[in-house]
Amino acid sequence: MSTPARTPAAGLPGPVWPSRPVPPTVPASLAAPSAAPPVATRPEPPAAAEVPAEELPLDPRSIARAALAAGRNRSLWWTMSGIVVAVAVAFVTDAVVGTFALALLLLASAVVRALAPAPGPAAVSVRSKPLDVAVLAGSAATLVVLASVLPPG
Repeated sequence: MSTPARTPAAGLPGPVWPSRPVPPTVPASLAAPSAAPPVATRPEPPAAAEVPAEELPLDPRSIARAALAAGRNRSLWWTMSGIVVAVAVAFVTDAVVGTFALALLLLASAVVRALAPAPGPAAVSVRSKPLDVAVLAGSAATLVVLASVLPPG
C-alpha cells in the first residue's frame, strides 16, 4: 500500500516526497523589512550542555578493568578473610561466638570507613560516608543484640 506522497507524479521517474516545512530562524515581527521575501533556514542545533559524571554512559571496558583490578584490592581481601574467620569460629566453637566475631568485623569496618580519607576502602565504600558508617555500626549492634538473646547450645 502506498501513500499519495510516494506515488510517482506524472512524467517523473520516482516518488515525490512532500517538502518539509522549515521554521524561520527570526520571527516575522522582528525581521527587517526588505524587498525580497525572507529565506527559511534550518535552525542551529543547541550547544551540548555539560553532563554530570553520574549521568554519563557507562564504558564496559572501564567496568571490566575495575573488576579485574578488584583482585588486587586489599580491602576486599581483608573483608573476605574476616568473614571466613567468623564462619570458621562459628563452626569450631559456637554460633554465638561466630556472631560476635562477625559483629567485630562490622564494627572494625565502620571505624575504618569513618577514619579513612575519601574515597575510602572499596569493600566498605558504597554510599556516602555517614550512611556507610551508620549501616555498618547498626548491623554490628544488631548482631550483638541477636547473639546475646540467642539461646545457648
